[in-house]
Amino acid sequence: MDRRRFLGATVLAQTAQIVLPPANEKVASGAGEVSYNVKVTVERKRTGKPHKGKMLAAIQPHCDDIPIFAGGAVLKLIDEGYEGILITVSDDSMAGEGSGYGEVVLKNEKDTREVARRLGLKEAIFLNYPNHNLDAWPIIEMRARLVFLFRQFKVDTILVYDPSGLYERNPDHYVTAKAVEWAAAMCGMS
Repeated sequence: MDRRRFLGATVLAQTAQIVLPPANEKVASGAGEVSYNVKVTVERKRTGKPHKGKMLAAIQPHCDDIPIFAGGAVLKLIDEGYEGILITVSDDSMAGEGSGYGEVVLKNEKDTREVARRLGLKEAIFLNYPNHNLDAWPIIEMRARLVFLFRQFKVDTILVYDPSGLYERNPDHYVTAKAVEWAAAMCGMS
């Protein structure tokens, strides 16, 4: 395996833009299920700073989600002129080692601040909802906090999980995505 080609392909895949076909364009997945045919377009890096003056919000339910699934896209957008913030929704109390709840949360918060710094984001914000329990909290409260942040930072672009992801089984992922979707829609209103 040629590692350089593999890593290059991975970076390109992370910056891919998904173009959805019309809803009536269905293809069978082979197990009696229905799936949608998705065309993938790779968007290359633009020269200069075409996004200068724009604000990006990278939103993750857990401390490792943006670095794993959208790190390349964040780096590309920052390089093209965006400023950005990183919003972590859960407290990540169940992710990592430590002598107790507080130590685990503190270690993850420090790591997340470092991730934000390395991605070129100007701030890391923590909403601190209980890890793996977002589906037990009122989504309207999350939405209200997100609306405040989007308006405070004058967010233009959002990176988050797909709110209509058909096979997402982690409630923290789909609850975060739904709260963000609703908050963005409300911020788009006059």
